[in-house]
Amino acid sequence: MAKYKNGIFHQTDNEGSNQISQLMTQCKEIARDIKKERPWRQHLPAALLQTFPARVVIDQLVRLYFTTTESCYRIIDFSTFTTEYEASMADLENTRSSFLVELMLVMCVTGPMHSDENIRKDLAAKSATWLHISQTWLSAPIEKDRLTIKGIQIHCLLLLGRQVNRLGADIVWISAGSLIRMGMQMGLHQDPDRLGDMPTNEKETRRRLWYTILEMNVQAALDSGMVPMITPHDYNTKPPADDSTVDSENLRTGDDGESSSTFEQPLSFQHLLVESISLRIHATRIISSLQEEPEYGQVLTLGSELSNACQKAALNVQLQMGRSRSPHNQFAQSFCSHLLSRFLLCLHFPYAVKAPAHQVFAHSHKICLEIALGLVSLLDDNLYSRLLTNGGGMFRDLITRGALMLYLELNSRLANNISSLAIRRHRANQDLLIQDAHRIVQYAKDRMSRGETNVKGYVFLSIATAQAEALLNGHSAEDASKCAAERSLTECHAILTELAASKSSTSINPDLEIWMHNYPRTPPDGLGTEFDILNDGLFDFDFMNSVTVPNWTNLT
Repeated sequence: MAKYKNGIFHQTDNEGSNQISQLMTQCKEIARDIKKERPWRQHLPAALLQTFPARVVIDQLVRLYFTTTESCYRIIDFSTFTTEYEASMADLENTRSSFLVELMLVMCVTGPMHSDENIRKDLAAKSATWLHISQTWLSAPIEKDRLTIKGIQIHCLLLLGRQVNRLGADIVWISAGSLIRMGMQMGLHQDPDRLGDMPTNEKETRRRLWYTILEMNVQAALDSGMVPMITPHDYNTKPPADDSTVDSENLRTGDDGESSSTFEQPLSFQHLLVESISLRIHATRIISSLQEEPEYGQVLTLGSELSNACQKAALNVQLQMGRSRSPHNQFAQSFCSHLLSRFLLCLHFPYAVKAPAHQVFAHSHKICLEIALGLVSLLDDNLYSRLLTNGGGMFRDLITRGALMLYLELNSRLANNISSLAIRRHRANQDLLIQDAHRIVQYAKDRMSRGETNVKGYVFLSIATAQAEALLNGHSAEDASKCAAERSLTECHAILTELAASKSSTSINPDLEIWMHNYPRTPPDGLGTEFDILNDGLFDFDFMNSVTVPNWTNLT
């Protein structure tokens, strides 16, 4: 057997063996010719590079990527990417398609966060096209080369780009399931120590990617109300190393607050997220279970574990931030906090809304209110607030559960026998909540200005705030609601009219239009589909109609 094997795969001095080897070579050549006729990955449109911004802007967007989203989602290897970036930017025309797609998606992710509003608008106009091109390029059939580290990285960036740009963000869970299966097909769910010899940096890249895939999956499952398509028993990959040390020599800050001459090594909080990933997968299964509601004692125990994980992560974030001079530290902290705290919010939320009628759930109400106020505080982070304003999926927590918790608290009842001093104190707290409610309304309006077309969110929040404020001041809630509805709808009409005019005046390169016409703009997983977020039962403000609030006017 060994004799024939050597004859087939290796040239020898034996004439018969050489003939066998030559036949094998000819078979391989014919097979390659056959494969050339099969459907192959569509080449990127020739006009694509014409849509790229100036080099200085691309530099800024790449720097922004590594100091923001890469802090929690470890998708791209910093050293490998920056080396390839410098080489590719010198000759973009001859750059590999896979790197162009990767770069394009990095710009999609960071475009909404750029400090220049004009650049944000320009990139917003291009991002939808770029995302569709990336999806089409990635989805071509019969291509084994998608099952590579680069292919996985592009898939991760595509899912993140869709959420950041609110393009099919509600159904990312479907694609996240495909991403998990791709990762498992590549063996990322097995620790690389079990897969034979490979360089240390490659092992770490595989570990970081696997835990990024897990994080994306569990976050998407939480948004969709679905269970994660994996359990901790399905993988044995070790956590990635804590590489959070920042090379301060690589950091130089320009006048606009962005690194100006060299790329910055990312500040990584991934290891903090990894510590609680198993717990959060379990929590998501409980939250999304179709079985009977869990006992409240189980919810309290699980909530306590999640709370401890959040507190531990927060302490470690503060320690890491003290070792870094990055101007984007606050973004990394906001992102990590948001990724963790939303599990507590979703776990306690069904019980928090019952708390006004059932005091046994008062703890859940307290927890959810604290998290809702924390979500409002994220708007103080100028950089992260841009992401909240532009994004879908998890980035709209503030206008769903967060907003409702604020209105529940604003319309809470007071006991009849409390003192006037207690009433004044309560009124002061309510005034602060009203300020936060107005911030949420403004946030919803800003989202519409950034392309949100569902008017119900802004209208309902405007009505709820006006209603709550009227009740607090002893005015007619019905009159206030009517005025708020008319005002907010008029504003929505003006915003949508302006957006429509802006869209009609914006055109992409004609060659790109032809390319897009030849390939479906809506891929099989419904990339262009949006679910109606207000049909999920979260925006029911009828509870306010039965609320009685003391007349504050005599106490002010």
